[in-house]
Amino acid sequence: MKRYSLVLVALLYIPALGAQQVAEPSPIGYATIEEAFNMLKADPGAGMKEHEGWTIFNQKGDGKYILWSFTPADHPAHPSVIRREVVKKEGEIFIKMDALCDSNQLDCDLLIDQFKKINERIRQDWAGSS
Repeated sequence: MKRYSLVLVALLYIPALGAQQVAEPSPIGYATIEEAFNMLKADPGAGMKEHEGWTIFNQKGDGKYILWSFTPADHPAHPSVIRREVVKKEGEIFIKMDALCDSNQLDCDLLIDQFKKINERIRQDWAGSS
Protein backbone atom coordinates (compact mmCIF):
# COMPACT_ATOMS: atom_id res chain seq x y z
CA MET A 1 0.00 0.00 0.00
CA LYS A 2 2.83 2.39 0.80
CA ARG A 3 4.44 1.85 -2.62
CA TYR A 4 1.11 2.55 -4.36
CA SER A 5 0.76 5.88 -2.52
CA LEU A 6 4.23 6.98 -3.62
CA VAL A 7 3.48 6.12 -7.24
CA LEU A 8 0.17 7.95 -7.08
CA VAL A 9 1.81 11.02 -5.54
CA ALA A 10 4.55 10.91 -8.21
CA LEU A 11 1.97 10.66 -11.00
CA LEU A 12 0.07 13.64 -9.61
CA TYR A 13 3.24 15.72 -9.11
CA ILE A 14 4.82 15.21 -12.57
CA PRO A 15 1.98 16.86 -14.57
CA ALA A 16 2.02 19.77 -12.12
CA LEU A 17 5.71 20.33 -12.89
CA GLY A 18 4.98 20.42 -16.60
CA ALA A 19 2.13 22.88 -16.11
CA GLN A 20 4.42 25.30 -14.29
CA GLN A 21 6.82 25.35 -17.23
CA VAL A 22 4.19 26.45 -19.76
CA ALA A 23 4.83 30.09 -20.59
CA GLU A 24 2.08 32.66 -20.46
CA PRO A 25 1.20 34.03 -23.90
CA SER A 26 2.80 37.39 -24.56
CA PRO A 27 0.46 40.38 -24.50
CA ILE A 28 2.10 41.78 -27.66
CA GLY A 29 1.98 38.62 -29.76
CA TYR A 30 5.74 37.99 -29.67
CA ALA A 31 7.61 36.04 -27.01
CA THR A 32 10.31 38.67 -26.50
CA ILE A 33 11.02 42.32 -27.20
CA GLU A 34 13.90 41.32 -29.47
CA GLU A 35 11.67 38.98 -31.48
CA ALA A 36 9.07 41.73 -31.93
CA PHE A 37 11.73 44.19 -33.08
CA ASN A 38 13.31 41.76 -35.54
CA MET A 39 9.97 40.66 -37.02
CA LEU A 40 8.77 44.25 -37.46
CA LYS A 41 12.09 45.30 -38.97
CA ALA A 42 11.80 42.47 -41.52
CA ASP A 43 8.16 43.32 -42.33
CA PRO A 44 7.99 45.49 -45.49
CA GLY A 45 4.54 46.70 -44.42
CA ALA A 46 5.84 48.13 -41.15
CA GLY A 47 7.17 51.65 -41.51
CA MET A 48 10.09 52.36 -39.20
CA LYS A 49 11.32 55.70 -37.90
CA GLU A 50 13.46 57.03 -35.07
CA HIS A 51 12.16 59.80 -32.82
CA GLU A 52 14.21 61.14 -29.91
CA GLY A 53 15.95 57.78 -29.56
CA TRP A 54 12.74 55.74 -29.73
CA THR A 55 12.27 53.25 -32.55
CA ILE A 56 8.70 53.40 -33.78
CA PHE A 57 6.99 51.07 -36.24
CA ASN A 58 3.66 51.85 -37.90
CA GLN A 59 1.47 49.12 -39.35
CA LYS A 60 -1.69 49.81 -41.33
CA GLY A 61 -4.08 47.34 -42.86
CA ASP A 62 -7.27 45.38 -42.38
CA GLY A 63 -8.85 48.43 -40.77
CA LYS A 64 -6.14 48.53 -38.10
CA TYR A 65 -3.50 51.08 -37.24
CA ILE A 66 -0.82 49.73 -34.91
CA LEU A 67 2.01 51.72 -33.34
CA TRP A 68 5.00 49.95 -31.80
CA SER A 69 7.31 52.01 -29.57
CA PHE A 70 10.66 50.57 -28.47
CA THR A 71 12.48 52.32 -25.65
CA PRO A 72 15.88 53.91 -26.28
CA ALA A 73 18.88 52.24 -24.62
CA ASP A 74 19.17 55.04 -22.04
CA HIS A 75 15.49 54.89 -20.96
CA PRO A 76 14.94 53.70 -17.35
CA ALA A 77 12.43 51.04 -18.54
CA HIS A 78 14.71 49.68 -21.29
CA PRO A 79 14.24 47.18 -22.78
CA SER A 80 10.53 47.62 -23.34
CA VAL A 81 8.01 47.81 -26.14
CA ILE A 82 4.55 49.34 -26.16
CA ARG A 83 2.03 48.09 -28.74
CA ARG A 84 -0.94 50.37 -29.36
CA GLU A 85 -3.80 49.52 -31.67
CA VAL A 86 -5.90 52.50 -32.68
CA VAL A 87 -9.51 51.66 -33.48
CA LYS A 88 -12.33 53.93 -34.56
CA LYS A 89 -15.68 52.54 -33.46
CA GLU A 90 -19.03 54.29 -33.71
CA GLY A 91 -17.28 57.63 -34.25
CA GLU A 92 -15.01 57.28 -31.20
CA ILE A 93 -11.30 56.58 -31.04
CA PHE A 94 -10.10 53.76 -28.81
CA ILE A 95 -6.49 52.81 -28.15
CA LYS A 96 -5.83 49.26 -27.00
CA MET A 97 -2.42 49.14 -25.38
CA ASP A 98 -0.21 46.20 -24.45
CA ALA A 99 3.37 46.22 -23.24
CA LEU A 100 6.32 43.98 -22.66
CA CYS A 101 8.74 45.50 -20.15
CA ASP A 102 11.91 43.79 -18.97
CA SER A 103 12.85 46.43 -16.42
CA ASN A 104 11.95 46.79 -12.74
CA GLN A 105 8.30 47.16 -11.75
CA LEU A 106 8.50 50.86 -10.84
CA ASP A 107 10.06 51.90 -14.17
CA CYS A 108 7.59 49.72 -16.09
CA ASP A 109 4.66 51.27 -14.23
CA LEU A 110 5.97 54.77 -14.97
CA LEU A 111 6.34 53.88 -18.66
CA ILE A 112 2.75 52.60 -18.80
CA ASP A 113 1.48 55.77 -17.09
CA GLN A 114 3.44 57.90 -19.58
CA PHE A 115 1.81 56.11 -22.50
CA LYS A 116 -1.67 56.30 -20.99
CA LYS A 117 -1.30 60.10 -20.98
CA ILE A 118 0.01 60.09 -24.56
CA ASN A 119 -2.90 57.86 -25.62
CA GLU A 120 -5.43 60.25 -24.09
CA ARG A 121 -3.89 63.20 -25.96
CA ILE A 122 -3.94 61.23 -29.23
CA ARG A 123 -7.54 60.20 -28.66
CA GLN A 124 -8.57 63.79 -27.98
CA ASP A 125 -6.63 65.14 -31.00
CA TRP A 126 -8.17 62.55 -33.34
CA ALA A 127 -11.65 63.06 -31.91
CA GLY A 128 -11.32 66.82 -32.41
CA SER A 129 -10.28 66.41 -36.05
CA SER A 130 -13.26 64.21 -36.97
